[in-house]
Amino acid sequence: MDVTRVPVSLGERSYDVVIGERLIGELREFAESEKPTSSFIVTDSNVGPLHADAVQNAVVANRVLTIQAGENSKSLAQLGRLYDEAFATRQLDRHSLVFALGGGVVGDLGGYLAATLLRGIRYVQVPTSLLAMVDSSVGGKTAINHATGKNLIGVFHQPAAVFCDLHFLKTLPDREYTSALAEIVKTAALSGEELMAALEESAGKIVVRDLPTLHSVIEACVRFKAEVVAEDEVEVSGRRATLNLGHSLAHVIETAFPERFLHGEAVSIGTAAALRLSVERAQLSGDVASRVTALLERFGLPVEAPAELGAAQVLQLMETDKKRAGHVVRFVVLSELGEAGALPCKLDDDLAALLLGRANA
Repeated sequence: MDVTRVPVSLGERSYDVVIGERLIGELREFAESEKPTSSFIVTDSNVGPLHADAVQNAVVANRVLTIQAGENSKSLAQLGRLYDEAFATRQLDRHSLVFALGGGVVGDLGGYLAATLLRGIRYVQVPTSLLAMVDSSVGGKTAINHATGKNLIGVFHQPAAVFCDLHFLKTLPDREYTSALAEIVKTAALSGEELMAALEESAGKIVVRDLPTLHSVIEACVRFKAEVVAEDEVEVSGRRATLNLGHSLAHVIETAFPERFLHGEAVSIGTAAALRLSVERAQLSGDVASRVTALLERFGLPVEAPAELGAAQVLQLMETDKKRAGHVVRFVVLSELGEAGALPCKLDDDLAALLLGRANA
């Protein structure tokens, strides 16, 4: 299988996203070219036993820092422990390099660790989940959670490189793999007909993890996100914010049910809700909304909010939305396939009912 390099063009902060199978050799070459004074791997209790040794040998890492797998590790307490372990080595300086080996949690936490150590050191994203490959590893968003909500403490800190090794997907649990397909469908809805049609045509191969098909899909998603990030790195113009399609309700669901839904599952429900909102308030064709929702369901993803999630809880949790101004939240909506924008919506019962798909939420 060929190795593909997708550039993320950000001037002096530019980097490549490398996509292929068995990229240990490419990782080794990158580490040798960087010549760090020391290097550290951040990984979790699921990924570490499977892949940390091979990566550590390839990049000659001084230490592997392991966190407990799961969203709860994106915390100040866990970050503090990583600071302690990194400083305890007495090998950390401004020329050290961090490798974030894992899914989105590891990437977010490892990236934030690198961004804040010594006012910022370089790091490399080595995503091992499909969701991280197509979304969170690209673009430089790093964060930890707060009791108030997800990703409320963070900075933009671009990686030095991203290595998407498809070999890692062979060991990804089925539920995590399926969950990631929501972000891929979301990307197709934002990018337009070409990717949407490709997903519909190759859905069967995607479900069974056909690697050549996945290579093409991951490349398409990364190219789209790289284009958006290059245009609007820190969400100034508003285009990058459109990548949050479905995420307003998704974050509500993840906060309300922290152990019940994976991120992609919540995004799937949130995307279906955003499509309903788009039909009602942004003139999106009902046929387009049905088409996108049908693809989510075809991949085995949920599209209905939990029955026990009520309007009052939705409105309360949306008060912490980063896109909120007063009692108004800017929702990402579609006007047609490939055309997205922000729609200011007042936080009221009518909005909650529409998002939940219920006449009397």
